[in-house]
Amino acid sequence: MEDSVIKVDDFQRRLFDIWHTVQEEGASQPVHLGLFRSDYLMHADDHSELELRQVEFNTIAASFGALCTFASNMHRHLLRNHAYSNADPCLHMDNLPKNEAIYTLVSGLVDAHKYYVSEGTNESRRTPPVILFVVQPKERNAFDQRALEHVIEEKHDISVMRMSLDDLQTKATVHGANCKLFVQSPLHSTPVEVSVVYFRSGYGPDDYTSNAAWDTRLLLERSHAIKCPNVALQLAGSKKVQQVLSEPSILEKYIGSDAHEIRSTFSQLWPLDDSQIGREALAIARSTPEKFVMKPQREGGSHNIYKHDIVPALDAMKKRDEERQARGEDVSVKEHEGYILMSLIDTPKDRGAMMLRAGCGEEAQLVPQTVSELGIYGTILFGAKELEEQRSGGYLLRTKSRESNEGGVAVGFSVIDTPLLV
Repeated sequence: MEDSVIKVDDFQRRLFDIWHTVQEEGASQPVHLGLFRSDYLMHADDHSELELRQVEFNTIAASFGALCTFASNMHRHLLRNHAYSNADPCLHMDNLPKNEAIYTLVSGLVDAHKYYVSEGTNESRRTPPVILFVVQPKERNAFDQRALEHVIEEKHDISVMRMSLDDLQTKATVHGANCKLFVQSPLHSTPVEVSVVYFRSGYGPDDYTSNAAWDTRLLLERSHAIKCPNVALQLAGSKKVQQVLSEPSILEKYIGSDAHEIRSTFSQLWPLDDSQIGREALAIARSTPEKFVMKPQREGGSHNIYKHDIVPALDAMKKRDEERQARGEDVSVKEHEGYILMSLIDTPKDRGAMMLRAGCGEEAQLVPQTVSELGIYGTILFGAKELEEQRSGGYLLRTKSRESNEGGVAVGFSVIDTPLLV
């Protein structure tokens, strides 16, 4: 990333600068938490059987853990009450798997909180530490987040606070040589200590509305609170890192003998840098764009460039590079080097499933060809030298039109679903 992406992607550069600053200073809190979701699609071509292919690995703000649990419970409730009576002989309770996603994610946050509290068992605290959810100012996905909050409070007796990066500019402070994080709460007369900072925002440039917001992210990173994720783990979830891990022998350095099983789920990935492989990838992207998707270093959906949109996008990037050069700016790294190239996953056709899009008149739509994307949740509490805790459990199934390139629920491309095991 240092040699290519951060030179043309200001957002990634600023995250990288925060990581570098904290590394130079020495991290106050080496322990960090990951709440992950790995997303997959079925791949089928003319020469092979169905295969599972990874779409991406989410390391920040992996959402819908609560809502997918509720959707699964709703479908099981309807089946139990005969709402699907005689619809299909496969429709029975054993074929609708339980979904524990919300409890997996909550357990990860509670693991981190308990670890933090255990570090200071000899300290006296006026109030117990809280878990801080860093959210967007006008949060559209609050119901998913609130459900996690309610389980944390009701099942584990841990308080949760919600604030945006803008709020924290004036309400967050770091105290003492051990850099403890405190946040001013309207419910307390004095600032409250924070055990875990859980980012449900901060994954895109729009979340940083000013330099003060970036300063706040740096303050949180410097603090002794356990971050979920810390900035290093956020950077590790970038598409560039995903592409590098797909290169020969790289994954094997970290996984060992099991690497081949993980690698079997990878689609073909290429850099778009100035290496020989990168130049070859750029050429095939221009010659056969219908086979590929270009991915930037972004989360949250709607950022990818698909198929026949690739060539016009590359032409526009080339023009912007020429304009930068005319202004005397450094163009040794081209704009397209901030992207990776991925072969498209060829999803199965004619699976016999339909989806009805709600609406009136032309807005209503019957989608005769659908495909489902499966996400698997997991958590890891990373210690300074070893794993403290790791868990997996729960799934997110999103069903969408087969013709739709994107798959996000929040942006309206798909719906939360439940698998039927047959």
